[in-house]
Amino acid sequence: MKNIRLLLAAATILIVGMISCSKGDTGPAGPAGPAGPDSVTYSAWVNLNFEYNSNDSAYEDTLITPSITQAILDSGIILTYVNFKETNGTYHVVSVSAMTPYIIEDYSVGKINLLSSNDFSGLPYRYVTIPGSLKTTTNGSSQKIKGYTIQELKTMPYEQVQQVLADKN
Repeated sequence: MKNIRLLLAAATILIVGMISCSKGDTGPAGPAGPAGPDSVTYSAWVNLNFEYNSNDSAYEDTLITPSITQAILDSGIILTYVNFKETNGTYHVVSVSAMTPYIIEDYSVGKINLLSSNDFSGLPYRYVTIPGSLKTTTNGSSQKIKGYTIQELKTMPYEQVQQVLADKN
């Protein structure tokens, strides 16, 4: 009986303590901090200028790309696009990854080297760099950016990538 009284007393104290505790009013919001720099960068559209290399029997072009740093190569994403002009005057932007094996890209610090069996000179080309902020897991699961894997981003139409990366959610 003594144990039941002790248990009831402890339960009463606990219940009264939980009921009487409450959060205070929320204070005013602090001032907004300064806007940070946008970490996603993109190049202007530059026209490709392939030269034929008879030693490799291929067309080659090298682009100077200042936003491709060692950090981007180590943990970021590089997306590249070619802008085809259709016969009706409209443009059709295609991911270069969708053009493999017609164009092969090799990235290095400050450069993109392009190799092709076709001369794509004159076509507008753009690259987008996205720094990495999360490491993939050791079991090989892919990092997601705004809900998309790197491979999904690389195969997306340019307009869709623009919408995904512009979305502030």
